Amino acid sequence: MSFTVTEIRQNLFSVFSSLLERRDEFLKNPSSDFTRKKKISFEQTMLFPMIAGADNVATELLDLFGEEELPLPSAMIQRRNQIKKEAFQELFYLFNKRIPKEKTFHGYQLVACDGTRLNLPYNPSDLGTLVDNIEGRKGFNQIHMNALYDVMNDIFIDIELQGMQEMNERDAFCKFLDKHSDDMLKAIFIADRGYASFNIYAHAINNNQFFLIRMKESDAQSLCLDNKHLLDNSFVDENVTIHIGRRRKKNNCEYENYHFIRKWHRYDFIEYRTNKVDSFKLRILKFPLSTGTFEYIVTNLPNDMFSLDSIKKLYNLRWGEETAFRHLKYAGNMVHIHSIKSDFLIQEIYGKLTLYNFSSCITKAITKRENLNTVHKYNFNHTQMQKFVRLYVIGTVKDLEKLINRFLVPVRPGRKFKRIIRRQSAEPLSYR
Repeated sequence: MSFTVTEIRQNLFSVFSSLLERRDEFLKNPSSDFTRKKKISFEQTMLFPMIAGADNVATELLDLFGEEELPLPSAMIQRRNQIKKEAFQELFYLFNKRIPKEKTFHGYQLVACDGTRLNLPYNPSDLGTLVDNIEGRKGFNQIHMNALYDVMNDIFIDIELQGMQEMNERDAFCKFLDKHSDDMLKAIFIADRGYASFNIYAHAINNNQFFLIRMKESDAQSLCLDNKHLLDNSFVDENVTIHIGRRRKKNNCEYENYHFIRKWHRYDFIEYRTNKVDSFKLRILKFPLSTGTFEYIVTNLPNDMFSLDSIKKLYNLRWGEETAFRHLKYAGNMVHIHSIKSDFLIQEIYGKLTLYNFSSCITKAITKRENLNTVHKYNFNHTQMQKFVRLYVIGTVKDLEKLINRFLVPVRPGRKFKRIIRRQSAEPLSYR
């Protein structure tokens, strides 16, 4: 089922209305908050963290309200204080439920898991996000956002936020696997090499989920303890049986490919010093890249349904999440936080995630103008799309489809660029 651009906007605002109806859950003082007609409505308060960009609060309010109805920044802060941060989390999840997820990979939903760091305004009192380990330099604040991302439909499904002092990407992935065991019955979870661990394999298998994870060479070799020469060839596609235990008794070591899990290593399915032994089958792949290096993949996808070429294609699709992070942070203004207050931070993160998914839905609803006599195929400019959608959701832009079709960009398949990583700091609030 697909929606028109107007229907998608109506869906978003109907979620706002449903949240206000549940005022006991999401308002701090439900008997008095948002009961009288004031300059700033509940919908506008929910919209502000979604559409707030790089300018200061006063300028952002001017975009939302216009000159005649412009409220003071202090009035918006008071209104935001009346709404619990859980309202923005519920907004994100409720709107996601209304998004049709039509695109699949041979009937499977492709779900990538990765994390990114968000720079926050400097706040030395927030020890959970403070990073102060560079001698001679002032510290800075960051939060780590772990995200589940639907690769084929270009939407964020779920996130886990962690302070830098408690950052644990593998723990977040395990939570995702447990949390979504029922609502993603036919999915493939894809992750990079930082997620290769026995605990993650076990969580996926116990939840009857398929996974595909890139490994380091050392991790691949450790999986084949009883057949160290398995990975000697250029192309490898083999099934191995793994046994996991917490004891080093003689009986345990007689198992094929037995792996002893030490006390300080997390494995949620066997308590330390118990005799239980888990076993599961894994598929290990090795293949060369154009750079002359080798890629190592561990998965539980069956050989007869997923060939080596399919595995390569699946992992290549995972990189769509990296592009989504870039669009979310820069075109979607996730890098511009307008408060050091933790509740407001949650409001802005979930608000901008909702706007990203809203923009993605709009992209699917718009019919792309076809140019038959051109050299290149053309597609939507995702960066420009998010900026136009921001204006559309507040009512400034009326004919969004016509506007977006004027800013198409050529598609050039096979282009490669060196990945340049630059240091990025948060803009101090005093400058905005």
